[in-house]
Amino acid sequence: MTGGLSIRDLENLSGIKAHTIRIWEKRYNLFDPDRTETNIRNYSHEDLKKLLNIVSVLDNGMKISKATSLSEEELYSEIESLQHENLESAKKIVVNELVVATLQCNVLGFEETYNRAFLHYGMEKAVEEIIYPLLVRIGLMWTVSKLNPAQEHFASQMVRQKLFAAIDKLTSKKTEKKYLLFLADNEDHEIGLLYAYFLIKQAGHECIYLGPSVPLDDVAYCCKIASITDVLSIFTIPRPEELMHTYLGKMESLVKEANIHISGVAEEFKADLPTNRFNFLHKIIDLKNII
Repeated sequence: MTGGLSIRDLENLSGIKAHTIRIWEKRYNLFDPDRTETNIRNYSHEDLKKLLNIVSVLDNGMKISKATSLSEEELYSEIESLQHENLESAKKIVVNELVVATLQCNVLGFEETYNRAFLHYGMEKAVEEIIYPLLVRIGLMWTVSKLNPAQEHFASQMVRQKLFAAIDKLTSKKTEKKYLLFLADNEDHEIGLLYAYFLIKQAGHECIYLGPSVPLDDVAYCCKIASITDVLSIFTIPRPEELMHTYLGKMESLVKEANIHISGVAEEFKADLPTNRFNFLHKIIDLKNII
């Protein structure tokens, strides 16, 4: 994706059909986009932000004729009112603002919006109800080539920084339960694992975080010297069933004493394994229940 946005980009990012956007543009003077030499519309990130805000007020009952007649200040005022009056709309608006900040690689805009959400919702709700929907949205945009790799990395690194900062503020202490968290070879999407780290440490347990792409032999060594009671790993990359069974079998043989918690694999793996040492986690609540 270049600096400018096509009408198809607006459609994909807002959920409003390109045909409808053209009608609104013609009937209500919604946008005045630049055009290429071949007469193709070229929209700005500010156009996208305006469209997302209009969608928000439309979702709450305002007619398009009224929404498009509002000045920039009046539209912003309506959005502020929605954020105070409608919880679900408020969350969608925050996600929209983070999407725009991501497209612009706007550090200040991302931080300002995130910090506002963090202060309002607290860390857990901010991650589960704002950041997770944001990452899903970004993932969908990535799969249809609507994001440059730099933009995807920007969002991921911003979220990683916020999670590390929140984790660092929690006090570490020695406890009977000691968790070790890691990602398998070739796994590097660690935001889910970082959030697990936050939850475990917040619950008062000692936690060792090894991070992405860690060989199982190294995991086993750390478990032995640190007297680990619980191991947690998350799989984000689909793997063939045979390869997954081989990997889990090796994990069980190397990690002999600790409980093993696995997320990101199908439930049917559990039935085929010759042991009950594996605890499969499918939702955040599953992790919260064991800690």
